[in-house]
Amino acid sequence: MKKRVFGLDAVRILAICLLFWLHFFLRNGFYLQPVRGTAMISAAAVRCICLSCVPIFLLLTGYLKCGKEYTRGYFHALPVILISWVIISFLCLFYDIRIAGQHKSVYDWAVDFFNFDLANYSWYIEMYIGLDLMSPFINRLWNSLETKRNRTILVLVMIFLTFLPTTVNSIKFDGKTELRFLPNYWVNLWFITYYLIGCWIRTYRPTVRRLPAIAAVVCLGFFAAVVDSRTGGGTTKFYDGYTMTYSHLVTVAIAVLLFLSFYQVQTDSGALRAIARQISNVTLEMYLVSCVFDQQIYRWDYGKYPPSEYGWRGLLCTAAVFGLSFGAGFLIHQASAWIWKGLCCAGNHLTHRKVHSKA
Repeated sequence: MKKRVFGLDAVRILAICLLFWLHFFLRNGFYLQPVRGTAMISAAAVRCICLSCVPIFLLLTGYLKCGKEYTRGYFHALPVILISWVIISFLCLFYDIRIAGQHKSVYDWAVDFFNFDLANYSWYIEMYIGLDLMSPFINRLWNSLETKRNRTILVLVMIFLTFLPTTVNSIKFDGKTELRFLPNYWVNLWFITYYLIGCWIRTYRPTVRRLPAIAAVVCLGFFAAVVDSRTGGGTTKFYDGYTMTYSHLVTVAIAVLLFLSFYQVQTDSGALRAIARQISNVTLEMYLVSCVFDQQIYRWDYGKYPPSEYGWRGLLCTAAVFGLSFGAGFLIHQASAWIWKGLCCAGNHLTHRKVHSKA
């Protein structure tokens, strides 16, 4: 068994915390307000930093899967993930019907399930299924390039195709209309670019000085917030400005700097390693099930407090969602693993009986 790397657990925990704080902005009325004043610009900067959460997860996926060849057990973790998604989807269905009081036909609920809409954050599962299935072939391409120069060129080409168009084409000179200076047909493959950057980090193990890197992250966040406030957000609402997305160069820079700052962190504390391992193992379940707690927690005082209160309210809400999601995610992960183990045992038993009967 390979030794568990504490730094990678730390990166995953950092990503889930940033994700929960990002959802705080999603559900508190932040996006309906103009980016104006110190408090709102600071909030926009934090939002920009938190946007690196999903990219960090994808960097970690590329880092962990890089170089792996396709084998019979390559996709062994995918069934447990899918079972967890099914369980959480039905938990969301129960919440929508019994607590939120939504009324739909059985057909409409079924459509929501198969469209990955029943659990609000299921888009990540929809994306991850394809990425997991494609990863052995991406790895084969990566290994075939052999040299650092060729692999770096591949990463740069993908950055040009998926990140640069979003960065350049998002400029709105009139605060309304985006101009397409670069073709953006390939932009939707941004998640593969993050995977490849993760492969590059795994292969060449770059390092950064942590404090300067974090300082650069803060500066990038405020830079993005100020630019947004000066390009439309300061007069109307957040999305009228030059805002950051997952496929933006500022976002990828923040994600890479945070990843490099923590992926090699070490600790001698056995207790800390054990806690980090338990949390890290269930971050995907935490992500998916958090939609239930988000809907309940953020229904109180929606949009009724000023940006000056975002700091302590965001910390309090994020901590509450984190704790509840960890408890639920841990139980769901255990149940999913138990169900999959039972299905495997049943399948092996059935196969053994068929072989025995033929003999």
